[in-house]
Amino acid sequence: MKLNYKVLKYDENKKLKDILKKRLNISTELLKKLKYSNSIFVNNKNEFVNYIVKENDEILVDLENYLLLKDAPKFEDKFILNDAPLDILYEDEYLLIVNKPANMPTHPSSDNYDNTLSNIVASYLKKQNIFNIHIVTRLDKNTTGICIFAKNEYIQELFVRKKDKINLQKEYIAIVNGIVENNHDIITKNIKRMENTIILRETTDLDLGDWAKTEYTVLKRNLDLNYTVLKVLLHTGRTHQIRVHMIDIGHILLGDTLYATHYNIENIDKLISRQALHAYSVTFNHPITNEVIKIVAPIPEDMKKLIK
Repeated sequence: MKLNYKVLKYDENKKLKDILKKRLNISTELLKKLKYSNSIFVNNKNEFVNYIVKENDEILVDLENYLLLKDAPKFEDKFILNDAPLDILYEDEYLLIVNKPANMPTHPSSDNYDNTLSNIVASYLKKQNIFNIHIVTRLDKNTTGICIFAKNEYIQELFVRKKDKINLQKEYIAIVNGIVENNHDIITKNIKRMENTIILRETTDLDLGDWAKTEYTVLKRNLDLNYTVLKVLLHTGRTHQIRVHMIDIGHILLGDTLYATHYNIENIDKLISRQALHAYSVTFNHPITNEVIKIVAPIPEDMKKLIK
């Protein structure tokens, strides 16, 4: 992938590195790699980043060049490749969006090095001569649905550096125990880590943790079996945000034995064997083309049965 930029009048007399950061949204860390690999050109000449630009200068950044270095990271340094099939929802030269199944972590850990979504994506992308992966959105092991991978470091960074322009919106389908009274509501409460644990989170009324905002709409109430189906829109992306905000209003996701055990709630897993949470859709402005992209992941069978 190559980036091109023609210097405008109001850019004149600025340093090249400032143009790269402000106009092309290149991070300081990536800029170091591009410098080291001689991947930055002005008017077809390799140039130093302190070069003072002039109007109509043609800037070219070769994002693939530094990956050809001998010490550039390769999949084999991080992942055991796994040729399991992928459920691909969208793909172009910049992004790969897949539907993650239940009981599969997004990335490797000390107790699972090979059977993760990242291992499978790594194997798939290697066939395209792409030798590293960059996760944009990730999901808990037992949450199903949409995961976004960038095909290079620059695209991943754009989701952060152009956050307001990309406007990534994520909708989930969640099924919680009990009958949710309000048809629609917005929860805005900070989320912090519980004491004496690295996993569990909780809400707090104090000025602690991270600000979080969750919006939900009731889709269906099952009075006989005492659960509610919700559509949930995340306005922020905190760890366990949906699970924790639902607990704050008195409901726990069906199948969520992690939090049910902590709060001494029994039989939460009698209707489904994992937390009933599915990343159903994402909408965003493409980081390169600005095209509006909307992706939907079909609801998995275990949740579909409960919804029906």
